[in-house]
Amino acid sequence: MLLAIFTFLVGAALGQRFTVLVLVPAILVTLGVAVGLGIALAEAPGTIVLVTVAAIACLQVGYLLGLGVRQLIWGRASRPRPASFADSSQARRPAR
Repeated sequence: MLLAIFTFLVGAALGQRFTVLVLVPAILVTLGVAVGLGIALAEAPGTIVLVTVAAIACLQVGYLLGLGVRQLIWGRASRPRPASFADSSQARRPAR
């Protein structure tokens, strides 16, 4: 459970900063950590597979959530502001 929460948060952090290609090494590291922890704790092979799949799925869902947060932040920052009456720079004639 703790591994799933940790990989979810790591995925969210990666989603805010990097492209989708960062998931390949992240998945490989998650795979190694999950299998290593399972072997160190003497878990059954079925449990190791289940925990590994859950951790990788949480990593990917966290990445998607991180992308969504990044889009919300950048989407609001890059919206064009409506023109106001105080901005008359477009109405001026060029100097001769």
